[in-house]
Amino acid sequence: MIIESMELVRLPSPPHLLSKLLDVCHDPDSSIGDLAKLVSTDAALTSQLLMAVNSDVFAINQPVNTAEQAIDLLGHELVKTMVLTSSIQQLFAGLINTRKQFVCNAWLDSLYCAVFAEDIARVLNYEHLQDAYMAGLLHDFGQFVFDAKFHEQYIDVLDSKSEDEAINKEVSKFGISHTELGACVIEQWSSLSPAIADAARFHHEEEAQLKGCDILCQIVAEASQIAWYWSRFGKADPKWSSQLIDDRELKKIYVHVQDRISLMAANFGISLTKNRSLTQDLFARDIEKETIRFARKIRDASLIRVVNPEETMAAPIDSPRSLLLKVAQEMQLLFSISDLALLIPDSADPGFLSLYEVKYAQPVSKFSIDNNNGQIIRSYVEKRSLWIEPEKRRNQIAPISDRQIIRRLNHDIAFSLPLANEDHVIGVVVIGSSKEQKNALDKFSKFIASYLKNTVDTWLKNTKVLEKQLFEDDMKKEQEQKDVDKLVHEIGNPLSVIGNYIDIIKANSPADGAKNNKEFRILKEELQRIVNIVSSFRDAKNSDAQRIFLNDELAACIPLYVRSISKGREVKITWNLDESDAEIDITSDSLRQIVLNLVKNAVEAKTVDAEIIVSSRHFVNIDGIAFAQFVIADRGRGVDAATRQHLFVASTSTKRGTNRGLGLTVVAEILSNFNGHIKYMENEGGGASFEVLVPLQFEKHDN
Repeated sequence: MIIESMELVRLPSPPHLLSKLLDVCHDPDSSIGDLAKLVSTDAALTSQLLMAVNSDVFAINQPVNTAEQAIDLLGHELVKTMVLTSSIQQLFAGLINTRKQFVCNAWLDSLYCAVFAEDIARVLNYEHLQDAYMAGLLHDFGQFVFDAKFHEQYIDVLDSKSEDEAINKEVSKFGISHTELGACVIEQWSSLSPAIADAARFHHEEEAQLKGCDILCQIVAEASQIAWYWSRFGKADPKWSSQLIDDRELKKIYVHVQDRISLMAANFGISLTKNRSLTQDLFARDIEKETIRFARKIRDASLIRVVNPEETMAAPIDSPRSLLLKVAQEMQLLFSISDLALLIPDSADPGFLSLYEVKYAQPVSKFSIDNNNGQIIRSYVEKRSLWIEPEKRRNQIAPISDRQIIRRLNHDIAFSLPLANEDHVIGVVVIGSSKEQKNALDKFSKFIASYLKNTVDTWLKNTKVLEKQLFEDDMKKEQEQKDVDKLVHEIGNPLSVIGNYIDIIKANSPADGAKNNKEFRILKEELQRIVNIVSSFRDAKNSDAQRIFLNDELAACIPLYVRSISKGREVKITWNLDESDAEIDITSDSLRQIVLNLVKNAVEAKTVDAEIIVSSRHFVNIDGIAFAQFVIADRGRGVDAATRQHLFVASTSTKRGTNRGLGLTVVAEILSNFNGHIKYMENEGGGASFEVLVPLQFEKHDN
């Protein structure tokens, strides 16, 4: 009998630990560190956290392999909710005395093994101390799972006179030993090192077999032997000797571990006489009194609720997708449920329910609400929980909609729960299940229903807030548009005057002034560009891309920009333009805005003897895409390494001023609209170069 999945397997914790955790959860001055310190002593809560945070629903990029990391990522409130929920579930489960005894004994044995393994690893200069601690904490994890799933059958195993006898009974009853089972479960958590699974798998192997294997296996094997004797007798086994460290170092470890566990006992309110260690008998001595105190804390604090969504919500649930992710993440953390989907009325067609799955951003299917045969649809319409078991419908074939949804969840049966609160039903949550998990899911159903009710309250509240916000935003946009129209009208008047004066000055200039005529034309074009920019801002529309020639634009506008920016200083322009001009897809206004910002940077890069170098290439092939390229370089001081990391982000620059880096940010944003790119390069002779790439063939994408 092999455990196929840890889903819905709820591993209990000692009431002493949960009671202390409740104190921390209700202490307004408690920190994540306080919570992590306690959680990391318990294999059950640590495994629950690691399974949740490394699951697909959280989509965390880096692996998480410690309780501290998991709590830091999930947040204080959400982990507190997990602790409270675990406490409530355990209280209502009503553990029988033999289970309470096992939980306390196994917890202390695992904690001793963890701290002994960590200290041995430190003496041996083992690089991964956290792995040693985790391997010790989880070394007998298979026993936790066996007891949680098959306690009555496992009592006989626990009564075995030796480890060998216990393992033989496990294999006979379940087809697998606790060492192999624990290793198999740990191997499912990809965030943990495979060495941790091996340490659990081989910690009962004979000494001769362990020689030459991975050092972590040897560390945990020795730690488990010390821990087994120490947790029962409060001292070291005089007949045992270490093969890894000398007696002097071992005695230091004994003192350190005894002090460490004594502090833990004091934290739990367990009194120890001087030089006396915490043992299983002492730890479980007041278990009934501790259970009563634990239950009273839950009742007195009015904790008979599963979760307050407003406390745990990291981001607003303002869409079906965000609602699904919130429910999926919290169901994984609170109930160890990983396979679920959401059906919610389609926004465009309320007569249908859209099916949302965790791995897809958009709904994958739609189902008619008029489908009276579908049990999942009935769960929504009738606002009640239903088990969907297609094969039990003997006289008729189950509707395709039910079979389709269950198949999507990779299960044989499913449990459908309405997302409802009184008269409000906003959808249904469908949980994939196996026949073996059905009873466990039934036990959790009241807690899950309570959680979903609170989630609906939050969704409805958010919906009202969003509706109000949308109305206020519309009113604000309308007023902003009126203000913009007025501003554009006011700007237009002086621009018209400037244009008229340019025409008057041109008319009074010498008729043969060809150079002056060209400059007047450019001035008029720049004036028109201002008009276009203002109009585009008013209309909130991007100008359509137009065909322009790169070299022509550079040659026409750069000299004018240099003169207007240089403020009388001599600025040398060195040209190295490609003989073949490139016809590019970008607006003239956009290109000139890019060039203006780059020229401004180049001119201001040096206070005297400024020089800018302008080069172009009509064709550059990068990853199969054809670009036109131009480079604007200077002889300034360049850009330091730290600034270079964030060069195209606002407020980053090598110049002083109130708008530092804004020009380069604008350049990058403009280019991104046309699928272009900008890159910073160092000049061999000093100074900075900015390479600009604009596609020769640009396809405009709808926003």
